Amino acid sequence: MQRLPEIVRRNRRVIMSITAIVILPSAVLCFLAFRAVRTENVQQQFQQRQRQRQIALVLEAELKKWLFSGGQDGAISQALLRFHISGEQIVFPSLAISIPPGKDVRPVPFSSPDSPVQDQRTIEEIYYPRIQAFLRDLKSSRNSGAQYFRRLKAMVVQIPATNEGYVLSSTNLTHYSQRKLDELTAPETFRATFLLDESRDAGLASAEAISLDDFTFFQIGFGSKEAGRFDVRKNFLLYAIVLLTLITISAVVFVYRGMAQEMAMTQLRADFVSAVSHEFRTPLSSMLALLERLELGRVVEPGMQQRYYQALRQEAHRLGLLVEKLLDFAQLEEDKKKFSFERLQLSRIIDEAVKVFKESAFHQRIEQACVGMDTAINVVADRTAIVQCVQNLIENALKYSPPDVKVLARYGMKNGTPFIEVIDQGIGIPVGDREKIFEKFYRAENARASNVQGTGIGLTLVKRIMEIHGGSVGVTSTPGQGSCFSLMFSNTKDALE
Repeated sequence: MQRLPEIVRRNRRVIMSITAIVILPSAVLCFLAFRAVRTENVQQQFQQRQRQRQIALVLEAELKKWLFSGGQDGAISQALLRFHISGEQIVFPSLAISIPPGKDVRPVPFSSPDSPVQDQRTIEEIYYPRIQAFLRDLKSSRNSGAQYFRRLKAMVVQIPATNEGYVLSSTNLTHYSQRKLDELTAPETFRATFLLDESRDAGLASAEAISLDDFTFFQIGFGSKEAGRFDVRKNFLLYAIVLLTLITISAVVFVYRGMAQEMAMTQLRADFVSAVSHEFRTPLSSMLALLERLELGRVVEPGMQQRYYQALRQEAHRLGLLVEKLLDFAQLEEDKKKFSFERLQLSRIIDEAVKVFKESAFHQRIEQACVGMDTAINVVADRTAIVQCVQNLIENALKYSPPDVKVLARYGMKNGTPFIEVIDQGIGIPVGDREKIFEKFYRAENARASNVQGTGIGLTLVKRIMEIHGGSVGVTSTPGQGSCFSLMFSNTKDALE
């Protein structure tokens, strides 16, 4: 078998061409595309982060406008509780309650801030202490006029340049902020979520969250939108890398398959040369041995000399058939084979094919038969070519059958189509080899294992010749029991008349 380095050496131009034209450019383009993708992704991430900061600033401005507006469009219209600062007192006008400045009340947790405040006790125990804390922080500049209380789940706000203030529930605050964020991120490829302190503690905040400068107790969390994940335009370079990678892999597979086919074909050619050499060497060795005995005068009896001459003639005829087969194969490969079509009887075709084996030991093993009552079945064919086809089939049947088993050559009509069949009881053909045996140089595995010599072109010749005649060749076989090769002829009107 030819070594892989030799195969590579013989195909180096093809390998170098594919490498230079496909593999190297694809690799370079993949690298450049990868770098471009990385650069673009970094730029896109930077631009997206800048856009997210802008959205945070816009939301902060919208919140200030909404919270610190005293009109009907402001947050005060949704307040849970309003209050008024009159000197040192905090007045709640909706309930006509005024709490003196010296009153010290401990704040009590409250879990339902969404319902309006209706009693003095709730104001004194829940809202008043937190409003006091808010005003102290405002006076010391620890807040910007709005402060969120987690336990209260509400925000205390004082309208600038007035003595008016109010309490706003977290539900209204979150609803307004999220609605604004949805409007701002509608054309973007990312989404935004408004986060309160309790949301951040619950793990809803992410590394990409941005805190508001004047409302540090609020954050905006950003994430990608599901719909944009498969955006072809956005991921064009990524798809280009995948495509180039597939092209490179395809080129490698193409080279590998080409080399594998070359190696397989080289092996078949080597087997063919070896088989042909053996086919030539065997009769030549026999002829040389017989001629040497005749030349040295060791055979003096006329009867024995006649037998030697007969053996020499048989071996010479065998060599002639082999040479003729090789020449026909070469001509068919180059489409130079000339055919002379005439009307022939199938019975005479079989007779001429069997006649070749008349003077050999195989003659007694060949039987002839006609299927049906009509013995005069005609076809239009080239006499020499069709006889050669039948000879090849009979020769194969004899070689691959036990020496004491007969081979049957028969002819007839099947569904109105003329046919010739050669049936043996030999080693048979495995299912996987029944199509391959008609390929040039191919020999079935069990045929090689049986040490039966052959060139691997006989059945290829048969198939080519039958196709040129408009017919076909087929085979049915059972491994270990035998095979049946059929030549199906074109049912031409001229031949049957």
